[in-house]
Amino acid sequence: MKAKKQIEAAEFNPETMKRLPRGTFLAAPGETTDPRKTKVRVTLYLDSDVLAYFKERAAQPNAAPYQTQINNELRSLMDNGAPASFDYTHLLENRTLIAALAEKVQAYVAERQ
Repeated sequence: MKAKKQIEAAEFNPETMKRLPRGTFLAAPGETTDPRKTKVRVTLYLDSDVLAYFKERAAQPNAAPYQTQINNELRSLMDNGAPASFDYTHLLENRTLIAALAEKVQAYVAERQ
């Protein structure tokens, strides 16, 4: 069985994708080539409290469905320039962190013996 290929913006190929334009459930092949209007089915694991939050918001009168709300929040991050991935390498120089980790490791080792 072939591994599923991850779809990235640079790899967007409308010829190989099932297209579901916003506001519809079925679209004819080739109907749209705009990635902003193309839905892609993925399996995604969310923390239960995150899902509960969006489902609670969706239960309010006149609210958008929770999946639409999650999509809108992600798009907002994309459009507003989400912060780049955090560089943790400077933590290797943080003596306070290193000391705290050493204490945790010692406690862990003592518990395991």
